[in-house]
Amino acid sequence: MRRIRVLLALLVTAMLGLSTLAIPQAHANVQRNFIDSLVSAAQQNERDTGIPASVTIGMAALETGWGRSSMAKDPVNTLFNIKCTATQSPFQQGCTDVASYEYDSQGRRYLKVSGFRTYANTGDSLRDFGRLLTTLSRYSKAFDHQDDPDAFVREVHRGGYATDPRYTELVVGIMRSYKLYDYNVGSAAAALGDTSKLAVTTREFTDLKHGSSGQAVTTLQRLLADDGHGSLPDTGNFGWQTQDAVAHWQHDNGGFPEISGEVARDTWEALVPTLKEGDSGATVRAMQHELRHAGYTAVEASGQFDRLTRAAVEDFQRRHSLPVTGTVAKLTWGRLLGN
Repeated sequence: MRRIRVLLALLVTAMLGLSTLAIPQAHANVQRNFIDSLVSAAQQNERDTGIPASVTIGMAALETGWGRSSMAKDPVNTLFNIKCTATQSPFQQGCTDVASYEYDSQGRRYLKVSGFRTYANTGDSLRDFGRLLTTLSRYSKAFDHQDDPDAFVREVHRGGYATDPRYTELVVGIMRSYKLYDYNVGSAAAALGDTSKLAVTTREFTDLKHGSSGQAVTTLQRLLADDGHGSLPDTGNFGWQTQDAVAHWQHDNGGFPEISGEVARDTWEALVPTLKEGDSGATVRAMQHELRHAGYTAVEASGQFDRLTRAAVEDFQRRHSLPVTGTVAKLTWGRLLGN
């Protein structure tokens, strides 16, 4: 068996992974090409094994320094740096000795020479990765979190995949920085389709008064009705009944210098609720109608703040340069009601 000693190869890999997080634009082409080269295979692996594609790509990126590690190249061809064991994997071609840093239970780093699996190609390395996680019981808890890639990585780490105490943090950082979640076969974001052509507005909170009409009026009527201020039909037309309901709401909630029955920013900000995933009801349905009006037609106005709704909210926030929280508070309501 050929023995190849690549001193500190994995240390270099980790350093490369850290540098890409610190300056994500410096080697954008390297990272983009690496991601593109793995997406299809990672998604097929997700269909076959249940391992989220984002996890596969994120772990491979860290383990190989975005494909630049000598370990990722012939004759080793490993994407995941899996160690050799007494039982040889059916995908494994051989074994090579590599000096790398490990961490003890106290978090202290030390140098150790270990045998790592080699492969005929990186495709076999990826298949072996899927086999490893699905056949070893110590990783079984990860599969309780197939819809939560961050938790999936955390459980793989806890199962003993890596001794670096920061392993979860580093992989999750890569997944978040490069939006790898969007490549998951079962991701809500993928179900939204192409949102790149949706209009972006810089307006916030449309002012409304008697005679106004449109989607914002409909949302106002729904919010007022849910707050117990009149059995308003959601007609989208701001008539006398709507003006009277607004005036009563302003009176009941106080803090308004004038009970005008008109809706400006101060009334909107006091009226809109904060909504998050898991919430339900008429206000969620009103928000979902606003998302649909903004172009997110894949979102159903079900009244249930589900994963697809959150993905639409996050995409909307991202395109409008808002904090990407997935929660609909005043800032997000303002842009939704500024269309």
